[in-house]
Amino acid sequence: MKIGLGIGLLVCILVSLALLLFGIVNDPQAAALFLFLAGLWTAVFGAFFGSARDLLYDVGFGIIVIVLSTFIFLPLQYTAGLVVVALVAIILASIVIRPKAGPKSAAQQMG
Repeated sequence: MKIGLGIGLLVCILVSLALLLFGIVNDPQAAALFLFLAGLWTAVFGAFFGSARDLLYDVGFGIIVIVLSTFIFLPLQYTAGLVVVALVAIILASIVIRPKAGPKSAAQQMG
């Protein structure tokens, strides 16, 4: 059985919607819950089920979406600031983690 990113995100939507319809959470809380669950699933999917090539991007995007969910208890400017910090951290991580390609020979550049 292959686990996909889409099915996990569908479960996140349905869980948030069910809790909203049962009255356990209100509208903004349901939105924050969906963002948190979607970010968590994206990060877990990237770390354990996704391709190794996309690991950094999936985990990084999951972290950004989790940070977006903090709008429910932080002022919006703090949430935006945290998103910018997360983006900078992911960019720096991609620079450090990605292997450097050596200089290409003339034959590799032509073909």
